[in-house]
Amino acid sequence: MLQDCRDLLRDGKSAMEARRLERNELEKQTEIASTSLMEDLLRKADIARKLTEKAQGTNVLRQTREELAEEERNLEHKLKTIPGMRPVLAGHESIMKVLGRSSKRLQDGYYGMVVDNFGCPDKMTTAVDETAGMKLFNHVVETDKIATELLAELNKQKLPGVFNFMPLNRIRARQYDYSMVDSKDAFPIKEKLEYDDDLGGIMSFVFGKTLVCRSMDIAVRLARTSSLDCITLDGEKSSSKGVLSGGYISRERSKMANYTRYQTAVGKHADVVQEIEQGEEEIGRLEEELGLVSGEVERNQNLLARYESILGKLVANIKVMLDDDKDLERKCLEEDLRRGKMITDQKLMEATLSGFRQELEVDINSQLTLEEKHKCDILVKKIENVRSDYKKQCSVTDELESEKTGIEGKMVGVRRDVEELVGEIRKVSKMDNEMEVARLELDAASLLLKKELKRLDVVAAKELKYNEEIKTVQGEVEVKETNLAELREELGEESRRKEKLFERKLHLQNSIKKLSTKLNSLGGVQPEVLEEYQDGSRNMLGKKLQKIQKKLKKFDNVNKKALDQFLTFTEENARLVERQNLLMEDKTRILNMINVLDTKKNEQILYTYKQLYKNFKQVFSSLVLGGQGQLILTGGTEGETEADKMENAVGLTTTVSFSGGQAMKSLDQLSGGQKSVVALAFILAIQKCDPAPFYLFDEVDAALDIEHRRAVAAVIHSQAGEAQFITTTFRPEMLRSADRCFGVMFRGKASHVVAVGKEEAEDFVHDDDIQN
Repeated sequence: MLQDCRDLLRDGKSAMEARRLERNELEKQTEIASTSLMEDLLRKADIARKLTEKAQGTNVLRQTREELAEEERNLEHKLKTIPGMRPVLAGHESIMKVLGRSSKRLQDGYYGMVVDNFGCPDKMTTAVDETAGMKLFNHVVETDKIATELLAELNKQKLPGVFNFMPLNRIRARQYDYSMVDSKDAFPIKEKLEYDDDLGGIMSFVFGKTLVCRSMDIAVRLARTSSLDCITLDGEKSSSKGVLSGGYISRERSKMANYTRYQTAVGKHADVVQEIEQGEEEIGRLEEELGLVSGEVERNQNLLARYESILGKLVANIKVMLDDDKDLERKCLEEDLRRGKMITDQKLMEATLSGFRQELEVDINSQLTLEEKHKCDILVKKIENVRSDYKKQCSVTDELESEKTGIEGKMVGVRRDVEELVGEIRKVSKMDNEMEVARLELDAASLLLKKELKRLDVVAAKELKYNEEIKTVQGEVEVKETNLAELREELGEESRRKEKLFERKLHLQNSIKKLSTKLNSLGGVQPEVLEEYQDGSRNMLGKKLQKIQKKLKKFDNVNKKALDQFLTFTEENARLVERQNLLMEDKTRILNMINVLDTKKNEQILYTYKQLYKNFKQVFSSLVLGGQGQLILTGGTEGETEADKMENAVGLTTTVSFSGGQAMKSLDQLSGGQKSVVALAFILAIQKCDPAPFYLFDEVDAALDIEHRRAVAAVIHSQAGEAQFITTTFRPEMLRSADRCFGVMFRGKASHVVAVGKEEAEDFVHDDDIQN
């Protein structure tokens, strides 16, 4: 049994050693998982910080986007309040909508509006705006074919707006000569514009005829001498035709300035929207990365928890095995003690047995003296005492063994407590790790909070600085606005003064022209008179002039211009007589032409009447067997020639006879069916004279009898080779001569036209006759 205990103890120690090795491996893996978890937590905290910063930046951009959108709406509204700009903007939006769905060829062939294709200095905005006007918003395309396709698509979609196109292949700009322009006083406005070489023709067409002048006086002078339009930087214009315009022009109402501001706002808004989209993409990427890292953290936490669970189970198993091992050691020890005790008892018993055997062999009393007996008695008593002491010691040893066993049991409980404390220590260590992770996250959050606080302090300082700057700028703006108002008043006064001076200048120039005209009308001065009065003073000449004027007063009643007037009137009379002769010749020629045209007209009308008379007679006889029909001119008198009758005629009438023996009857004497026959005969007679492409008859045979219906059908069929006849009928006679038949059906609350055969058409007509 002792050997079995030793074998079990040896096996338990081997299993214990294997469990310890497994525990050490699990502890290494747990440490690796804990390190990886710590790294993932730090990475997660860093990504969360970046995500927070990016989200805050995106929120700021969203607020900026709203502000820019509001600014864009305000600028668009302001631009639309300018006369003529609302339909232009609507047209541009419509074209952008069409191009968004069009082919790449159309998109490449559209260059935008004129204003989008050049740049100019800010100080020239007013001059450019006033020069180009609404041409700034014409649409530049590569060819006129592209313009036509765009217009077709715009009309197809019924899109609103105004569309003016400038095809590059059709614009032929005129070349202007600027050689006489002094660069100190003026320059061509086209030279200050920045544009692509391909658009040179467009720019020359819009701006080539305009010069920018330093002042209005220079503009007026150059407009007269160079045949070019001139303009100042303030927008005052002087055209080559002598038209002046100008005055104060506010930049707030400038089409180009407002459009430029609007386009700038649109560009900023688009840039911010693009940054927001990039920021949202970055946020999405960071969120995705954060999700992956969170998944890694969760996996590491689960792996760490699994390792800790396995380690806990392994520790509990080792603890159980330690308890079993200690129980086996205790049992082995007890067995060893019991075996030693049994061996000792065996030896004692063998010694006792040997003594007893010797005593049995020898008579002890016969061999001992009294003294020896006495000693032997004493020894026997001592032996008994020793035995009793030995028994007591054995009982004490048993008690100590039992106490030892109890202490060993207590030690097992203490070891269990120690193992539990080790587990608690590991839990505390795990909690320390979690606290370390939380502390790291707290440090990261603290750093982020410190950065945000620093950023907030910087923003607050900037806000205070900006507020102070705004107050300063507002003060400067108020001062400048006051100065600007004063300058505007001064400018208005100067403009009014300038206009007065300019008007006075024009008045003086007109006076000079009139005086020059009068001086030229007086004629030349004789050279002798010039030599006589050349050295005379102005006072002497004045006195001489006064004396001459006094002498001339005697001849006030005499017409001093009679000779000139006589010459003038004589020339005018000759001119008028010549013109009268020309007019009389023209009159004679025109009257002759009128007579010729009247004669040709009468001849043509008479010829047409004869043809119509002949055709009516033939057609009527074809429609009415044995009948006769005539067309008669009304309004003439007996005895006149045909030409006179035609000239005096006021209309046509018919006389017919439906049988050869009856008298001729007028139209008023006929029945409804007979009138229909006459009308058909008249129409078909006209058709022979002047054929039409097609004829449409609506139930012309409704009031006719069978014979007349057959005749009408036959005549129409005979003339169908020269024209197309479309007739509606409910009679079978017309169907037999028709080339194609169509039926009108009423289905589903709507009429439908269906091609049918003759048999089906006759059945339809026959059913209709039965119903009627």
